Amino acid sequence: MAPEFVSVDGSSIALMFPGQGSQFVGMASDIISGDAESREIVKQADEILGYPLSEIMDGKRGDELNQTVYTQPAIFLHSMLLWRLIGRKFRLQPLVAAGHSLGEYSALCAAGVLSFEDTLRIVKTRAEGMNNAQPAGACGMAAIIGVQRDRALEIIASVKGSTLEIANYNSPEQYVISGDIDSVDQAVEIASREKRSRVVRLPVSSAFHTDLMSPAKESLSACLDGIRFSAPQFKVIANVNGKTYPDEPEEMKSLLLTQLISPVLWQSCVRKMIEMGARRFIEIGPGKVLSGLLKRIDRSVEVTSVSDLQGIEELQGVPA
Repeated sequence: MAPEFVSVDGSSIALMFPGQGSQFVGMASDIISGDAESREIVKQADEILGYPLSEIMDGKRGDELNQTVYTQPAIFLHSMLLWRLIGRKFRLQPLVAAGHSLGEYSALCAAGVLSFEDTLRIVKTRAEGMNNAQPAGACGMAAIIGVQRDRALEIIASVKGSTLEIANYNSPEQYVISGDIDSVDQAVEIASREKRSRVVRLPVSSAFHTDLMSPAKESLSACLDGIRFSAPQFKVIANVNGKTYPDEPEEMKSLLLTQLISPVLWQSCVRKMIEMGARRFIEIGPGKVLSGLLKRIDRSVEVTSVSDLQGIEELQGVPA
């Protein structure tokens, strides 16, 4: 599914792909209704998944879109529909790309490391494994906003519980904590008393990016064993270490397995892309979460969000 590229000399464009939490009812509806090729891709996705993801995205099956097993494939599909359309309209050869958690799979697919079909199968397996890793209601996550890194770590250290970790290093003043529900409750209570801070509980009942996700590694590993990995057409930054992905398939697989149980070092990913020369960031997928985080990490760079057909039409500064 990856589009053909024409190199753009001196490109300073970085791509960002969002993760879970950016979904909304009706996502990609304008793309699906307005583009025949996109409708065929959605039909193909429904067949690969074995259920009507398109109906779930459109809100025709209640609240299923907010269930992890459906959320992750939906966000991946939305992002890839946009990427395909961008590839048809622009001669875009990015400098680098990164994705937040699930979005890392979108970035790898966009870079030609994984085919669309294989990535969708991997995302399905990953989502099911993460959803089933712990009993429903046993775990949780919360974003702590307005505190520095050291203070976030102090709050975690003060909690008496079995598992509590920082799952996402999102910006200099936003950290997502993840763990068993009692530990999360304690940390939320402490953090809510911090001056000029805000705590937001996330609508998930799992502890993503902690050791509690270890049960999901077996099924994901088995799935990845049957997948063909190709060398990236442009650089991709890994969540687990903020470094570029290697070309070796076994090392790529190892990074994806480690990502399940390791924090998303999003600040490091962004700073690495800027260090590499990125000056124009394009967020591709539902919502504008990553664009907002980028502004909190470094205001010296430009950012554009592309989440629908209108966003593609308004995309400027890219060779057509």
